[in-house]
Amino acid sequence: YHCVEGTGLLTKSRNIIVKHFLDAADADWLLMVDSDQRVPLQSFDLLVQTADKKKRPVVSGLVFAAVWNGLSLRPVPAIFVQQENGGILPYDNYPKNSVVEIQAAGAAYMLIHRSVLETMREKANPDNRDWCWFQDGPINGNRWLSEDLMFSGRLRDHGFKIHAHTGARAGHHKMLWLEEPMFDAWRAQNEPGTGLSQLM
Repeated sequence: YHCVEGTGLLTKSRNIIVKHFLDAADADWLLMVDSDQRVPLQSFDLLVQTADKKKRPVVSGLVFAAVWNGLSLRPVPAIFVQQENGGILPYDNYPKNSVVEIQAAGAAYMLIHRSVLETMREKANPDNRDWCWFQDGPINGNRWLSEDLMFSGRLRDHGFKIHAHTGARAGHHKMLWLEEPMFDAWRAQNEPGTGLSQLM
């Protein structure tokens, strides 16, 4: 078990975890779990049962990111499929309780075989071997790509496939400011006095 306290530099924290795993541990598998994830035991079991050194060396669970759509909060599955134009989109119509090959995944709840990470380090620039797994930055004319989506791209560049088990779900905790515009948006779609059972 290795915990890295975030400093606001998520990319650095993820790289520190991988480096520590390779240099100070002898386990075959690295389970990355962000501190704002809640992983039920059944979900963990599904992830482990799905992973395979040769066929599925990188397996993601199903986690949802939060994206604001106007005044509504839109849960976005952090597993992605490829568009015809080569871009990626969230896999909104994923099959439930299934193992699927995906183009990319968030790294908040992911199981990775040691050989994958070692291969990436061996093929990296010698001056950058301890920071070669996760980076974020601009791509394709001024679009910014997150560290986990860039990591997914590097995995594919090295010939590794990425899978997800959509039944291996994890809860994702996000703090929210509750303000009147959010209430107004709710009130426009709901009857007054409804949805209060959990308060009673």
